[in-house]
Amino acid sequence: DGIDIAGSQSLISRTGYTGELGYEIYTSTGSIKKIWENLIEEGRQNGLIPAGLGCRDTLRLEMSYLLYGNDINQKINPIEAGLGWITKLNKGDFLGRESIIQSENKINKRIFCFSMLDRAIPRRGCEIIVDDKSIGIVTSGTMSPMMKTGIGMGYIEKAHYKLDSKIKINIRGNLKEAMIVAPPFYKKGSLHH
Repeated sequence: DGIDIAGSQSLISRTGYTGELGYEIYTSTGSIKKIWENLIEEGRQNGLIPAGLGCRDTLRLEMSYLLYGNDINQKINPIEAGLGWITKLNKGDFLGRESIIQSENKINKRIFCFSMLDRAIPRRGCEIIVDDKSIGIVTSGTMSPMMKTGIGMGYIEKAHYKLDSKIKINIRGNLKEAMIVAPPFYKKGSLHH
C-alpha cells in the first residue's frame, strides 16, 4: 500500500547496507525533489547532513559488504565470494545451481579482507603480492575514516589465505605491506549492538 511522505505515495524499506540501520524510500520520480527537501529541512534540526555514494561505499566496505560489479559479478561463483551461507544448493532448482555444484570442488580462490600496515590507500585493480608473485587482485579499497587506515577486499588463491599473514599491495608501482584480517573491519556499528 505505501505511506504518505510529503504528500506523495511512497514505500519504505528497512536496509542496512551501510552497516547502520537505515531506510530506502521508493516513490515516483516527480516526488523525489519534494521529499528530499522535506527530509533535509526536518532532519537539519537533528544534525542530518546529506552523504553521497562515496560515503556509502566507504561505510559498506568497513562492514565488508560486497558490491556488485566490484566484488561480485556473473563470473564469480557465490562460494568464492563467501556467500555459501545464502546459497542453498539443497533448496530446489534455481538458475546457475548446476554450474555452482560442478565448480564447487574446483574453486581455488576466495574473497578476503585486508588492512594496510603501511600508510597507503588500496584501490580496485591493485595486484596482491606474496614472495614477488601475484596471487590476486583488489576488488574494493579505500581509506577507512573509522579505522584511520587503508582497507580493502579482494580475491586470492585459497592456499595463501591465513588470518594475520602479511601480503603486499602494488599501489602505483610501490609495494605496500598489508595484513589479512577477519571481517568486518568495523565492529562497533549499530548492526553489531
